[in-house]
Amino acid sequence: MKRERLLITVLYVLLLAGGLWHALGIFQTAMRILATPMIAGICLLLCYEYLKTQPERLRVNEAVQSAPAERGAERRKFLQWSAAILLCSFLLEVAGVKSGVIFGSYAYGDTLQPQLWNVPVAIGCAWLSMLLSSAALAQKLWPDARPLAQSVVIALLMVLFDAFMEPAAMKLGYWHWSAAKIPVRNFIAWLVFGLILSHWGARWHIFTRRVSTVPVHAYFAQVGYFMIVNVS
Repeated sequence: MKRERLLITVLYVLLLAGGLWHALGIFQTAMRILATPMIAGICLLLCYEYLKTQPERLRVNEAVQSAPAERGAERRKFLQWSAAILLCSFLLEVAGVKSGVIFGSYAYGDTLQPQLWNVPVAIGCAWLSMLLSSAALAQKLWPDARPLAQSVVIALLMVLFDAFMEPAAMKLGYWHWSAAKIPVRNFIAWLVFGLILSHWGARWHIFTRRVSTVPVHAYFAQVGYFMIVNVS
């Protein structure tokens, strides 16, 4: 519990301090340099929080002789799913930037580096973090939800997260839209792809893990960061 409280405290301190630094106009160069490591670091932290737990059905059968082998298989499944999310979301962003059709017409700025095909390499980490933190929050809100219902809640939480993130990301120079306003198409796309990716995870029992509250607080800490940036 001490470790969990420490991690939660560090998340809030780092992210809310980052928002205040932006509002005050200080440490701007450092914030730009640390943007990509922070995105990747949060993603790795959330993955670890999921990996150190195990699905509920394995906890029930913990005494069964095959349980260790099953736990190893479940960890591999989580890693495979996570790797697929990283790759699929990156390619989706590449297609979105190139076509201007999926999310609307937008382009990434120079803040998030390195980039490949004009898309930040770490953008997949942002997607995976959003999925894992939204899933953890959905689990707290509706613990016994069936996979489809759980996926809908996760997708809606991802859209809510994106609603706070979009205006902040433009202020931070992460990306910009060609239109004056954020296209409605963007939020529809987030809902659709969030539903697809979360349902995939739900069907693979990724979200039956009783994870710590760290991913839940990661959701709120990041939203808090975006809110401070948005009002500054």
